[in-house]
Amino acid sequence: MITSAAQKAGFGGGIVVDYPNSKKARKVFLCLFVGGGGGKQQVPQALEGEEEEDSKVRFERRRERERGKAKNGKRKSVKDKDWILKKKELYRKRGKEDVPRDSKYTGRKRKAVF
Repeated sequence: MITSAAQKAGFGGGIVVDYPNSKKARKVFLCLFVGGGGGKQQVPQALEGEEEEDSKVRFERRRERERGKAKNGKRKSVKDKDWILKKKELYRKRGKEDVPRDSKYTGRKRKAVF
């Protein structure tokens, strides 16, 4: 519908579909040309990536690899005691008021109370 309206208005071009056989990586582009100088312009070629054996997109392998790097399936907690102490020190250095004091309970999990 958009393509036909654009062609009636004097634009040239068409639709390009990258990875048409893929479910996740498919992208549809509308390519329009104006002022072609009398010559026929060609629409750019679509990307024709071969589907991998698992029918996964290229970047999914990287995600799986990063997921596998974590030790024993668990990631190190970002907000452990060292991180909290560094953050508090940074706040104090910047002159922020009301930074909680450091104690032996800093960075510990709270027990679930029902």
